[in-house]
Amino acid sequence: MNHHYESCLVSRLSRFVCLTEQEREFVAEMEKDERAQGKGGTIIRVGDQTEGINILKTGWAVVKADSSDGRSQILRIYLPGEVIGLAEIGSSHANHRVVMQTDGVICPFPRSGLAPLFSDFPRLGALLTAIGSLDQIALRHHASSLASMDATRKLKFWLLQLRSRLEVSNVGLGNRFQVPFSQVEIGQAVGLTSIYINKLLRSFAAAGEIEIERPYMRLRDRAKWERECEFVNPFVDMDTSWFPPAQKVVRSESARQAMQD
Repeated sequence: MNHHYESCLVSRLSRFVCLTEQEREFVAEMEKDERAQGKGGTIIRVGDQTEGINILKTGWAVVKADSSDGRSQILRIYLPGEVIGLAEIGSSHANHRVVMQTDGVICPFPRSGLAPLFSDFPRLGALLTAIGSLDQIALRHHASSLASMDATRKLKFWLLQLRSRLEVSNVGLGNRFQVPFSQVEIGQAVGLTSIYINKLLRSFAAAGEIEIERPYMRLRDRAKWERECEFVNPFVDMDTSWFPPAQKVVRSESARQAMQD
């Protein structure tokens, strides 16, 4: 079996449409340049010139904002198969730091290489655009939870959303999923102290609502939590009706060579 059939990005995209062989081949081109990254390694620094996107082939990454007093805030989590930098494609310089949360592999892909998404693979371009829009909706829901919910529901909402996103990426199914974050880092994501995070997790476990087997957590009564938090999963409601049809691409030898250079 070709390696790109096992790609997390292909798996993620295939939840929404059945990819053609040529679309799979283009994704394989996007993932061709693999670079191993260690936990804590910086992928993008503030002010870096943005030259394209990075596909997170394996591992987790986070977007961090650092304040002048030394505190950090986790603004976004990237999961295996997600595309780093697609939402920032219109900006010439990076506005936030992106750091590996675990060991993993990234695949840098130049901005110029994205042109065929719009000329040769418009359905794939539409799909990436639509997934990006669902990601933005999820980020808004998260921001709303931080502004309007009490501490208990903030943490519950964050765990529910992480679970739903892992399910889309096909790297976490059911109610047991990986949470490779310290209590300090969970606090940075939901705006609470690590002491408060510890207290909440202990109370959830004592009430039989979660099981914690680090780095895994299991939600024992997800439906109850979803009702409490009025949780909406944006990833179950993608509208693909407007997508252009998949096109059969006839590539010249020169175009084929250009993609491989």
